[in-house]
Amino acid sequence: MFRLILVLVLLWAVPTGAVTIPQSLNECNALCAQYFPGGVPATPPVTPPSGNKTFPHQITFERETTQGNGSAGILFRALQAGSITYVSVNGEVARQGTPYKGAPVFLLTKSGDQYARPLSFVIKMTDGVTYVAKSGTASTPTNSTENYTNKAEYDSYGVRNGGRQAWRINKRGDSIGEGPVKFTFSDGLTFIVKDPNKNCRDREDTCVRDSRAEKDGFLYKPGNGLPNGSGDTDRGTAHGGIYLHAPYGNSSKKVLMQW
Repeated sequence: MFRLILVLVLLWAVPTGAVTIPQSLNECNALCAQYFPGGVPATPPVTPPSGNKTFPHQITFERETTQGNGSAGILFRALQAGSITYVSVNGEVARQGTPYKGAPVFLLTKSGDQYARPLSFVIKMTDGVTYVAKSGTASTPTNSTENYTNKAEYDSYGVRNGGRQAWRINKRGDSIGEGPVKFTFSDGLTFIVKDPNKNCRDREDTCVRDSRAEKDGFLYKPGNGLPNGSGDTDRGTAHGGIYLHAPYGNSSKKVLMQW
């Protein structure tokens, strides 16, 4: 009987290893402070690795996206969703967004104008290959007139036709000369229409429809009094002037026209 009591006393004296559960946020913070007296160390920025291949595909960097609630987004139009596992920009790791037309989308935490130029990308593919890429210098300021002699800024009249910002400009294409005419959206994206008397979509070089183009969704119609319709050659507009769409995903509310 004596031995049994002694064993029970010894077992009772052994620490159980139980952890006290904090009953409030203050208690929780105080408990953590015992183990991390200097605070939790910040995660160091990702340093682009050296010796990796240069990324061979086009990268579209959007200043703001609806997926990111106004934060920047990265779109890889030439690739398929699931082909990229990791993207970082200037050391910040991006999170995966919803694919756009089957192409991978990654989201950042700030608007695009808050990232220093040039932008440094690290991209990892599902096959394990890591690529690096670097953007050019900052885009030309919107107040630059370059070789253009006229300029005017216009406000969008809202979102139309597939969620694109739209403009009705009270100038006809045939009234602004032979061209070119340059449009600079308020996020810095530019599009140059070589012939202001003709329709232009998606691509600066050919002006033809191309859903994989970097500026997919851009539309310019001169409003030259020809039949108004949705065809590629229908240059007329309901208001009798230039009709403009920003590319898909571009949320700019203003555009600067130079000619």
